[in-house]
Amino acid sequence: MVQQNSVWKLMFLVVFLVLFAAIGIGHVVKPDWFIKRSGIRKGGEMLTEWHRLQFRIMGAVLAGFATYALYVLLRDYVSHW
Repeated sequence: MVQQNSVWKLMFLVVFLVLFAAIGIGHVVKPDWFIKRSGIRKGGEMLTEWHRLQFRIMGAVLAGFATYALYVLLRDYVSHW
């Protein structure tokens, strides 16, 4: 079996990971926008603050994972420059 490294596959994966990083950063910067459009329970002041914190933490985790995956994916390509 021959492994083919296609530039299109790499570009698709890079775009996919950049999209996930952007969504994660969006959760950290503006969690209220995502809370309003989600299906989570919207009740009392305490729940709102708790959900906002949870959205920020998960956004940071998502952005961190996507950024690290981009680094691992592209470190061989960038090191040749």
